[in-house]
Amino acid sequence: MTLLRLAIAAAALCSPVLAITAADAAVHVIFSYSGTAHPARLTTLAQQCQIGGVIIFGDNVDDNLPAYLASLQSAYSSGGCAVKGPLLIVTDQEGGEVKRLPGGPTLSEKEIGEQSNLNAAGNTAGVQAAAALKAYNNNGNLAPVLDVYHAAGDFEDQYERSYSNDPNVVATCATAFIKAQQAAGVVATGKHFPGLGAANADENTDEGPVTITRSLADLRAIDEVPYVSAIAAGIKMIMPSWALYPALDAQYPSGISSKWIQGELRGRLGFKGVIITDAIEAGGLEGFGTDPQRSVLAMQAGVDIILAAGRNVTQGEGIVSGLVTAVNSGSISSSAFSTSTSRISSLRSSL
Repeated sequence: MTLLRLAIAAAALCSPVLAITAADAAVHVIFSYSGTAHPARLTTLAQQCQIGGVIIFGDNVDDNLPAYLASLQSAYSSGGCAVKGPLLIVTDQEGGEVKRLPGGPTLSEKEIGEQSNLNAAGNTAGVQAAAALKAYNNNGNLAPVLDVYHAAGDFEDQYERSYSNDPNVVATCATAFIKAQQAAGVVATGKHFPGLGAANADENTDEGPVTITRSLADLRAIDEVPYVSAIAAGIKMIMPSWALYPALDAQYPSGISSKWIQGELRGRLGFKGVIITDAIEAGGLEGFGTDPQRSVLAMQAGVDIILAAGRNVTQGEGIVSGLVTAVNSGSISSSAFSTSTSRISSLRSSL
């Protein structure tokens, strides 16, 4: 073999196994926009297979939203995209104070946890949530919250976003909610793994870094209990928190920690579904770089979908570009990326 052929062969061996495009990377990114003026750029990206879905906020909601989301799905399906299922259209429809769309759930999670028949109350909330989402052509709910609140008035309890300070009550209510909602064709998402229940009233990962100092024994015996039940119930997505849990990883917040994502959630708890980040621009990730850099860290840790919730389309485009570069340079394992894409494809094909 000549020196030239040896050089070519060596280059081939060193090149990435999988060279991906923007369309490949976009499967892993949920976009966002502000207001009710539907961005033409988002429709163009959908036609080019360069979005993975959209998150809807309250300021996006008007009577024209269902038709717009239907048109976005049509634009995507016309593009001959590799992932054939519908785009993921998600929102936060928890109940109580946290609802982006008109309709149910009527009760907050705390109110549900106070009912005499927890299964019935959770089931009703799941049915109501699914109906509200389907009326606006949403197919995924970033709920239920599985956090077990620690003390009255703490971060989750003050907004009634936790079913209870009893993990078994949380598990019972959430399992009923998950089963009812997913039976109606709407994806459920358990959050915020491994749990934000011990966060104080002023500790908000949207705004800044939060450290949860529970022991690993307590995290597993209390905070993770609802996740065991949710996984057994077939929950399709889980969202890790942006808090730091030094008991297992003193360096990286849960959502960018391979110890939490790969070791605990996938390894110890056996979750095989899709893992989606919380808002990638959140203050809880202060010190971890730009949104594209944070997204690479999340994917390296084992997350599947990046939630670009900054209310502008260019944020999502920047993240897509960053993922393309990271996979093609070898910073993100091409085989792990391909496996992740398959998980998302299976989820979307089920809708």
